[in-house]
Amino acid sequence: MNIKMVIFSGIMTALIGAMLGLAVNHISQRTARRPVSVIGGAVLGFVIGSAYQAIQQNKPEGEEEIKE
Repeated sequence: MNIKMVIFSGIMTALIGAMLGLAVNHISQRTARRPVSVIGGAVLGFVIGSAYQAIQQNKPEGEEEIKE
């Protein structure tokens, strides 16, 4: 498993999650919750992106073993 690829994917989706958190905060018009929404979106994005990339990297190995 390429750990650099997993971390990079996690960081990119964390940035997207942070932007989504800012958008939700802007829609709700509550400035007091801005740090919570940005940090929550970033953490959730990092976890989802890293997990997805790890699954994608392990998926071909399992398919090759099944064919044999």
